[in-house]
Amino acid sequence: MKSRITMLATAALVATLVLSGCSAKTTKSGDSGGGSQAMTPQVSVALELSESTSDFAFYLRQQAEQLDGGTAEFAAAYQAGNDDLARSLYAPTRMFYNRMLVVSGSFPDLARQLDTREQDLTPGEAFTGWHAIEKDLYPVAGQAPYSAEQRAALATQLAADTHTLTEQMLSIRPSADQQTEGAATLLQTLGVNAANGAEDSPSSTDLYDLQGYIDGAHLVFEGIRVVLVTQDAALATTLDHEFSGVQDSLNAQHYGVTFKRYDQVSADDLASLKDKVSALASSMARVTATMAPATATPTPTPAG
Repeated sequence: MKSRITMLATAALVATLVLSGCSAKTTKSGDSGGGSQAMTPQVSVALELSESTSDFAFYLRQQAEQLDGGTAEFAAAYQAGNDDLARSLYAPTRMFYNRMLVVSGSFPDLARQLDTREQDLTPGEAFTGWHAIEKDLYPVAGQAPYSAEQRAALATQLAADTHTLTEQMLSIRPSADQQTEGAATLLQTLGVNAANGAEDSPSSTDLYDLQGYIDGAHLVFEGIRVVLVTQDAALATTLDHEFSGVQDSLNAQHYGVTFKRYDQVSADDLASLKDKVSALASSMARVTATMAPATATPTPTPAG
């Protein structure tokens, strides 16, 4: 059942970033007397969608657990003033979080505390989370460093909020519609922002963010592809090519197992990447409506 998760885990860039699982998937049909009974298309679709929900729920828990541990290490390094270590952990650790953003609608308050950019704050809203720390780790000329007290407060809140998020992931089981809508929204917003270098401007680590978004969205697509093919095979094939195209562009921007800084990518490569992400986002936005006839089928509760 976890074969899709194993496939996605190969996209991770740092060995410590992904915990993969694998098990065989089997489907049985028949009666208790040993005779065979043909599975109807409706039942087959319902089982596929149920498995997609279970697989993605497992994946979310997996990523949350890795994020929790990684964030604790990052926060400790930052609070202790070990900036080199903190900088080395910043982008790779965030990838766990970014893979989970397909379901960010399930934790809007925590998402604001953890991942709001300074320019997106509302009047009077506190600047907390990853980007507040990023600003201190990658200062612009003339920027005053945070005090030890500010560092401690930011590190403590980041670790605490992340742990709360991890606990929330234990009960989240997104439906197929929630997955496809979330993936489309993620690619259309944060995905496009990252492709344009607008997510992590101080650190220029946008490619790490984009890889995380692609990882999460691709797992969603893999989970529902067998059903999507029954509704629009051409769209499924288009998405195959578009996900592959974006991944090829990202793979071309590696130094070993790490990404280049966004500001070190050539203008031509960035233009190509932007076009590919935009096309992928547009295609993914069609999936929920295309699958509507299939997802309307009642989904059985898995036995056990």
